[in-house]
Amino acid sequence: MTALKNKILAITRNERDASEFLKLVSAEGGKAIALPTIEIVPAGLQAVQEFLEKLQSKKYDYCAFMSSQAVKVIFDLAGEKAMPALNYTTVIAVGPKTRQSLKEHGIQVKLVPDKFSSAGLVEMLSKLKPARKKIIIPRSSEANEFAAQALTALGMQVDEVFLYAVQTSKPSPVWSEFSSLLQKKQVDAVIFTSASSVSSFFEIMGSVQLDKLTLVISIGPFTSKELRKRKIKCLEAEEHTLVGTFELARNSV
Repeated sequence: MTALKNKILAITRNERDASEFLKLVSAEGGKAIALPTIEIVPAGLQAVQEFLEKLQSKKYDYCAFMSSQAVKVIFDLAGEKAMPALNYTTVIAVGPKTRQSLKEHGIQVKLVPDKFSSAGLVEMLSKLKPARKKIIIPRSSEANEFAAQALTALGMQVDEVFLYAVQTSKPSPVWSEFSSLLQKKQVDAVIFTSASSVSSFFEIMGSVQLDKLTLVISIGPFTSKELRKRKIKCLEAEEHTLVGTFELARNSV
């Protein structure tokens, strides 16, 4: 298949995290550039222990993982000690990659929202008689307040534990290559995979008029909102996954 023959697509993830996207683009005859935009900074073992102790002592009805990053931090720092605590609750994975990460660590995922976003989580739980039920969400300290506020409005008791922060990656040689291609209008699309990656992209690139140079694609609503803050027009993937952004890019460039 050659739908992307001679096309160049950039994505705001490092090569490891973008591997699925890179393979999909290559299979269609295109070239994908992985832009390492953000780095994960774990809060440390104490934060993970706080999360696990809360799980065991407060008897939550649900534990919702919003991304695979939280899964990685927990098992990197606590190892298999995390498994018994997670068996105390109904585990929710927001998205297939997060579900797969949990599965690889032997955690049974019982619920996955139809929409892989905070809005999808809220929509799913709103149909499950949520009033007075308790939920804990391990996540990034930069996470927006939408999920916590919306679930609280449904009558739920919401606890968030911030397990990691994100910071802007240091520019690497791939950024010079990308910048040169972009200025020559040889990049056919740039795919943004999170709101934080939008902020970090422009911290690295400056005030470039991105949508004047290439097609801009967003993985989901909060990413789109961050782009619109910068007056950048974008297309938003219907399915908020890497595969969803790939499908949109393939049909749009």
